[in-house]
Amino acid sequence: MWLFLLEAGTALALFIFILWWTLPKKDPARPAEPDHEKKDDHGQH
Repeated sequence: MWLFLLEAGTALALFIFILWWTLPKKDPARPAEPDHEKKDDHGQH
């Protein structure tokens, strides 16, 4: 029984780690993307 719980816990931890690793990283030095789109739209008019 403890082996099943250990395996389930390991799978859950791996799943959470993969989700965290693949989330897009937000760089505080760069402004948000919608702001870039608004600036680009004004420059094209």
